[in-house]
Amino acid sequence: MINPAKTVTLFSQPYLDKYNQCYKNIVTINTIPQGPLAQLVRRVIFPPLSEFKQPGPCSHIKNCGFALISLNGENCCIKSVSNLMIVDEVPDLVSFLLTNGYKIDSSLTKMFNTSDIRFQTENANKLLFLVTYNG
Repeated sequence: MINPAKTVTLFSQPYLDKYNQCYKNIVTINTIPQGPLAQLVRRVIFPPLSEFKQPGPCSHIKNCGFALISLNGENCCIKSVSNLMIVDEVPDLVSFLLTNGYKIDSSLTKMFNTSDIRFQTENANKLLFLVTYNG
């Protein structure tokens, strides 16, 4: 069991939706968070984006991790991976976070986005922001 974290990191990650036969940029999270955001987190298998992108000793490609489910009312119950949150929903996610006692750490987010540090580059992840639960 993972202890919920007070501060978590959210990413945009390309995802192969095999159910709908398309690529999407979904919202992933590094670990289970404290507070109401935890209700949106699901463990997900990340299918390889192509047959040429396979894990190996020199390339760390995660084959599973945590993603957020959509905040849209019609997708309140995850029935398939097609209900994962896509980056187009980030404005709704920001509203959810601010309404539910989270603080978006813009200074840390800016520091990482302007540095040479890149996270999970094999998965083509992009840092969205860091958030801390204060509720």
